[in-house]
Formats: sequence, C-alpha cells, structure tokens
Amino acid sequence: MPEKIYTTYQIGKFCQVNIRTVIRWIETGKLKAYTTPGGHRRVKWSDLINFLTQNRMPIPKELEEGRKKKILVVDDDHDFLEIAKKMLEKIPDAEVKTTSSGFDAGILVAEWNPDIILLDFIIPDLDGFEVTKKLKSNPKLKKIPIIAVTSISDPEKLEEVKNCGVDAVITKPIQPENFLKRVDKYLYMKNIL
Repeated sequence: MPEKIYTTYQIGKFCQVNIRTVIRWIETGKLKAYTTPGGHRRVKWSDLINFLTQNRMPIPKELEEGRKKKILVVDDDHDFLEIAKKMLEKIPDAEVKTTSSGFDAGILVAEWNPDIILLDFIIPDLDGFEVTKKLKSNPKLKKIPIIAVTSISDPEKLEEVKNCGVDAVITKPIQPENFLKRVDKYLYMKNIL
C-alpha cells in the first residue's frame, strides 16, 4: 500500500493552524516536503508524523491509523534482547529495535524517535545513568518514557536508578505478564506527558 500524501491545506486542518504556517514550516526546513511540477507542496505521512513527534505536537486521530508504536530495547545481554523483542512484538502495532550499547542507543533515539525506551543500566560505552541524563536534558526527547530494566539488586543502587529520571523500574529476571503490562502502560504516554 503506497504511503499517504497530504497537502498543506490538509496539514493546516489537522494541526489547526493557518496554511501559511504550514508553508513556513516547509520553507524553513522544519517539515520535509516535495513540490509537484505544478508548484504545489506535498508531505508524506511518515514525514508529517516525524515532524509532529519531534515538535511534541499531538498526533490527530486521523493520522494515528497505521502508525506503529516504536519500542527501543537497550541491553548488552543478547539473550535478553532476543526474548524481549519476541515478547514486545506481541503488542499490536509495535515495532521493536534493539541495541547493546548506550552510544548506539543515543544514535537510534535521534534517528528513529521511539515511543518508549527499555534501558539496562549496566551497558558498555554510556551506562544507563548517562543515557537517561542526556535524554531527559534534551527538550525534544525528554518526554520519551524510559523504563529501567536492570539486574541491580543492591537497594541503594536500585534507589539511585529510581531517582535518576526514569519513569519506571523493572528488575530482572522479568515476569512476562508484568513486563508487558508495564510497557503497555507507558507506551501510550509520550504524547500526553
């Protein structure tokens, strides 16, 4: 099925703004678009969704249809990544990406703009504390819910994790039903936080 294309007029109606505002977004490079041979601007559905998400604008219900929820899992335990991915793919309309390093997680977050991040705190490169700090200090990324998924058992360290800016903590070994319930709870919160 081909990707939907929208006019500046349609986007103005979706976003409840004047058509000139939409044109200005395009002209300043904020909203990716192309021009038809007749000189009319057109925007692909995916580019519009990315624009709305990056600018923390609500996504109208008319545009939500067909949009997959993006889940990023960061853990250096490859077995856990495989198990988590299989479990999370059971969530309707979920798209799951995984990585094993904090540095790669930062790149994926910037490029892919996930709806939620499941983050181990003991990972190579940047640990979970550093990743959380960087994400929560960025105005465009701070609303992405972060769930710490950790094997830390020391009560003091676990308290540090809870207080570093994460939205929730799940301890390993995970219990599948609880794990999916917690993820589902936070998955739909990004646009309302």
